[in-house]
Amino acid sequence: MLTNVTANSTIRVAMKPRPRDPAKLGHGTRLRRRVAGVAVALAISAVTMPTAVRADSNCALRLRPVPDPSGEGYAIRDLGLWLAGDLTVVGSVPEGHAASIALDDLDLLVRYEPFSRLSLFSEVRLEETFRVEDDEGLAAGSGNLSIERLYADLALTPTLTLRAGKFLTPFGLWNVIWRAPLTWTVERPVITEDGFPDHTTGLGLIYQTTRHGWTFDATAYGPAQDELPLRSESEAGLMFGGRISAGHQIGAAYAAIGANGAGFEDDETHHWADVSGVDLDVSVAGNKLTGEFAYKHLNGPDVSREWGWYVQDVIPVRGPLYLIARAESFHGRRGRPITGGLAGLFWRPKSYLVLKLDYQFADRRSEDDLQRGLVMSIGLFF
Repeated sequence: MLTNVTANSTIRVAMKPRPRDPAKLGHGTRLRRRVAGVAVALAISAVTMPTAVRADSNCALRLRPVPDPSGEGYAIRDLGLWLAGDLTVVGSVPEGHAASIALDDLDLLVRYEPFSRLSLFSEVRLEETFRVEDDEGLAAGSGNLSIERLYADLALTPTLTLRAGKFLTPFGLWNVIWRAPLTWTVERPVITEDGFPDHTTGLGLIYQTTRHGWTFDATAYGPAQDELPLRSESEAGLMFGGRISAGHQIGAAYAAIGANGAGFEDDETHHWADVSGVDLDVSVAGNKLTGEFAYKHLNGPDVSREWGWYVQDVIPVRGPLYLIARAESFHGRRGRPITGGLAGLFWRPKSYLVLKLDYQFADRRSEDDLQRGLVMSIGLFF
């Protein structure tokens, strides 16, 4: 070490560094370095591990299905998935026939939105699984498993959507409400079952917009080709059609009117048939009043016609309890006309539970359409 002393007593010390050979380090020094290294590693882990755990936890939370506010399904928003299911048990006590209870259907639905403009939808249904009758006991049903809906929606513009696949025929009001727990009554009006095919397989173009307080909806549909593997039994051949509706707020009420038209190959006679109709939907003072009229003309050697209508009012009673009143008439292509209706209750005490109780009446007994007697159902969303 060299020491220089200047006149102003400033001391400068210069030290010559000595090389440090790791091999010559003592055991204590090496141990202290290892402990320090482990301590640093533990410190880093202590900082980073909670972040990783939180990230995994956040990822799990994002992928957890979230109940739909309506109680009718679950959403996994980060994956663009919507999942739903429901089952319906139906009981009936018809006049002049044996009472029965049956697992009517089980539905599984999936909607996937890989992109903001594209969504894919599917519905698989299991029908007629089992039935219990008071005179025959338990009987296994057909257990039909079918693809009820399978289509893709592509938003071409904010108001125009292209649909391709198998979907519910957009004719009238009732046919597009397919899940049993969502309908107001156990049985559909007869004209909505027999007037036209309830499914369409092909292409559809949907237009929806709102202008100056008016809501406009229009749909055109037709087959992509004559025979498609997804066709149901009621779709024997070609089908073309369209629907247009307009609605407007009138004071505290809302009213919409629609017009429908379709042409198709009748599945029973394989002759061309055309059907047209109008519908009305009015909401006022908590009531929901709906009605439909449809007229079907069957061409061919045995020309025939059938037509029918219904008017239905849903009256709020208290909370989720509603009173249903409906009148309807159906004039089939053969046999006598039938006129009747129902009085019923609709109760949804929980978002996942729907109970219905209807009494149907008619001016004559019928084996298939509008049976007189009591019908009830329990619907569950899961």
